[in-house]
Amino acid sequence: MTSSISGRVGGTIGGFTVSCVTTGGRITGRIGGDVFGADIDLKVDSRLGAITGRIGGVVIGKSVDIKFKPDRVFGRLGGTVIGNDVDILGTDRITGRCGGANLGFDCNLIVSHGSITGRLGGGIYGKSVDIRISEDFPPIVSALMAVITYYYYRVMQSRSSGSSSGRGGN
Repeated sequence: MTSSISGRVGGTIGGFTVSCVTTGGRITGRIGGDVFGADIDLKVDSRLGAITGRIGGVVIGKSVDIKFKPDRVFGRLGGTVIGNDVDILGTDRITGRCGGANLGFDCNLIVSHGSITGRLGGGIYGKSVDIRISEDFPPIVSALMAVITYYYYRVMQSRSSGSSSGRGGN
């Protein structure tokens, strides 16, 4: 069966588009726009409860290594050294965290009528979420795509506003 995960993380202005196709074993597509966006290519192994792959390209991209159950996803985004942990749970209300206590962000999402709405990050610095969920996977997997989108753009924005010491980024 083929389905999709589509919508926005953030509003019309300053937000990021999520446009992915799902099948029983893959999530492919794009987050962000055509120019400043990133490709998504994830393998979903429901038997092992694993989601693995990449966001962005081979050089600048980030790895994804996640374990999942119908009501929980947990693992690592962005590699062992410079990545962040993600742990979200729930079925109708999905909560949790990505990243550490100081530099991470909270997840507070509601699943209803084939969509996920809510916030990632706080009420002031966070982004709203409005995404249609995939029919191929539990809603928590579609919520993970919203978390990945917000995570990716927070990391990429921090790189572009980093120091100008002349040294290359990681």
